[in-house]
Amino acid sequence: MKIIEYSGEEIVLKAVRRILLVNPPDVDSSLFDFDTAKRGRANNYPAYGLGVLARHLLNNGYEVKILNLNHELLKVIHASPVPVDYDVAWQFILFKEISEYDPDLIGVTCLFSVTGKSLKAVCELIRKTCVTPIAIGGVHVTHDVENVLVDTQADFAFLNESEKALIRFLEVSNGKKDIKDLCQVIVRQGDKGIKFSQPLLPSGCELDIIPPFEMMDVENHSLYGTLGSWYGFRYKDTRIATALSNRGCRAHCSFCNVRSFNGEGVRQRSIESVLEELSILRDRGIGHIIWLDDDLLMREERAIALFDGMVKKNLQMTWDATNGVIAASLKDEVVAAATESGCIGLALGIESGNAEILRSIKKPGTPRIFRRAAEVLKNYPQINVRALLIIGFPNETLGQMLDTVNLCEEMNLDWHNIAILQPWKDTPIYDAMVDQGLLGEEEGKLKGDISPYQLGPYSRQRAVEQGKIQQSQYGEKKGRGGIVDLSDLSRVPSTPELDDIWFYLNVRLNFDRLFIEHRWLKLQQQLTWLSYVATKTAPDNALILYFYAYLQHRVLGEIDESLIETIGMRLKDSSYWREKFAMFGLSLSQVKGGDFPTTMFYDVGEPFKLPYEAQTSLHA
Repeated sequence: MKIIEYSGEEIVLKAVRRILLVNPPDVDSSLFDFDTAKRGRANNYPAYGLGVLARHLLNNGYEVKILNLNHELLKVIHASPVPVDYDVAWQFILFKEISEYDPDLIGVTCLFSVTGKSLKAVCELIRKTCVTPIAIGGVHVTHDVENVLVDTQADFAFLNESEKALIRFLEVSNGKKDIKDLCQVIVRQGDKGIKFSQPLLPSGCELDIIPPFEMMDVENHSLYGTLGSWYGFRYKDTRIATALSNRGCRAHCSFCNVRSFNGEGVRQRSIESVLEELSILRDRGIGHIIWLDDDLLMREERAIALFDGMVKKNLQMTWDATNGVIAASLKDEVVAAATESGCIGLALGIESGNAEILRSIKKPGTPRIFRRAAEVLKNYPQINVRALLIIGFPNETLGQMLDTVNLCEEMNLDWHNIAILQPWKDTPIYDAMVDQGLLGEEEGKLKGDISPYQLGPYSRQRAVEQGKIQQSQYGEKKGRGGIVDLSDLSRVPSTPELDDIWFYLNVRLNFDRLFIEHRWLKLQQQLTWLSYVATKTAPDNALILYFYAYLQHRVLGEIDESLIETIGMRLKDSSYWREKFAMFGLSLSQVKGGDFPTTMFYDVGEPFKLPYEAQTSLHA
């Protein structure tokens, strides 16, 4: 499709009064796993962005309805005693809604690329069902609009934050404004798209919009799926929702597309409107909030005022910042106010422990700043702190990756969310990798990669085990800790090698450290976390089950017999896990006897040490 700027083309728009806003299923049927969804592990976020759009529409006199297909589908799965046909289920829900509501316009959102196939399927069904015009929008649509328009055959594509642009579009459709007044929208005309690029982003008091939670079933989302990274830490039956206090991010990270979607800088809602929103959610039974902010602590004095306001209103909510916070803002007074207001979880954006890599990706932080933040956080053990890490940056060496290991072990945070770089379109790193010839024929995939990075409910280990990712074989396996060949730290690992490196980092940073954890509160937190993971996320992951048993032994003094039996059966059935257990010196007999090792990265009597170059490069 060729996209051209508006130049006086004749465009005919139909009058619109009734709008249906649709959130597609989170993943398509190829990534859907019934058992995972039945356990309540599938993601189930309220359609917050559609809620903001709906409020703007209501305020301007339009009829609107929100259909969160993902939520409605999970409700069906939760109620069904037998597996349901995934596609048939959501298609029936959508067809019924369209037939009964009879909208003049259907808007479909898509936040992440992993939902792209679902977006396409939803649009295809709408095309078969009715002649109602289709409008699409969201982050994924904005960053790959040409391809998405072709895939979906949608009539309109809204770019960036679209609430004001949508109202302008409706004013034009209803004859209140001229066609040339359209903003931030592409109108598909046959094999070309006519683009109206004038920006129209909300600012100031325009941001103080509270979604119509009464039409979103917001209080029931956490009953049927998972929200955020600290879902397993909630008190029993605590209901979870999301909230947003600002838009945008001060950082310029080259791998992130927040700035290309939200624009430069950070635009903040008034504290009063945010507190009013939280009060409404509290009154609807919500006990925990996930902040959607990409830079929650921007302007530290404002963050403190917001947290103090939560205390004064006696909201009695807990909260977490799943999207991550910037380390430089983690001052003692900020973290103290956050703790007092109910913070139980913070994700800390680190990405790398190597100063050169941090500079190359324009990360707002240094190893020194990260260490300083960790020192502050140690004073607030009530907060479970997780590091956000990425490996596989362009030309990143194995030694630079091990610098990340060294830094993280020094910081001693509670968990490490490790990702392999996914170069997203409309980011500086994507453009740079295209220029360097680092991407394969399928755009957005690293050369040599043989598998998708977006795996839906599957962990990388499970994906390998099930054959969704081919297990790489390289280097010499040298017993415990020998999954990665450390003989040449100056080399840049190939893409297939990254799977093994990911596994190595995950085992070393998240599991081996549990052997030396002695802080009672942290042991309890980790027991809570692994209890959730072992029952909801990955009940067939033998490594998780092993360490869940270990923490039961440490904290409770005994291990559940059924857990021991499950570990035994898993090892009996899986050659993959038998190999991994042998590699790291783990065994079922240790679990049965409560006789666990002190580390997986020690040879007999000798500590596992990195070569000198890896140790010293951390401080470069």
